[in-house]
Amino acid sequence: MLLMAAWGMASCSEEKLQKAATEHDPEKVPTMVTHDAHTIVSDSGRTRYRINTKLWNIYSEARVPHWTFPNGLVADELDEKFNNKASLICDSGYYDIQKRMWSAVGNVRLTMRSGDRILCDRMYYDEKTTVVNCMDNVRITRTSGDKIETNQMFYNTRTRRTYGDTFIHIEGSGRVIEGYGYEYWDDSQRYVVRRVQGIFPIDDRRFRPH
Repeated sequence: MLLMAAWGMASCSEEKLQKAATEHDPEKVPTMVTHDAHTIVSDSGRTRYRINTKLWNIYSEARVPHWTFPNGLVADELDEKFNNKASLICDSGYYDIQKRMWSAVGNVRLTMRSGDRILCDRMYYDEKTTVVNCMDNVRITRTSGDKIETNQMFYNTRTRRTYGDTFIHIEGSGRVIEGYGYEYWDDSQRYVVRRVQGIFPIDDRRFRPH
């Protein structure tokens, strides 16, 4: 009976320790939780982003320190005068602190520095390389009026170059261009499609009132 009692006490103690360890597991329990957050984030001594979110979890003690925004995120990139340069809206977000990598999932809406607007299902932004990677059901509306559909788009915010290797459908300026592999430069507003599948004229007169 004493052995049974001792085993029972050890078992209970072990269970409590495991439960306590789980409750304080830095991989599962955030270091800090903020509700209805409206804040400004600085990097290297300069204000970089304005963040609005319903829930912000910070896992600073995790093996991979990160932030999560499970209930949606609105993030604005700011210039030196706190004016918006670009913005991101999504259903949920993630930020890898060490890699300085942003991830956004679900109804992703981007307004780029050029003023172009992008809708997609997933987006990744690497602060180190300044490259935006939009994936799945990508739809772009340019300030020129062109509308673009593709499945993946890379955009280098430093060189202001858009590129990709997947199928692209470009509609605007009275024509439709389809092909695989493309590049676009904001400065010249010029497209290069490597493997053109077809160029089709659009008769805009049928959309004009008589």
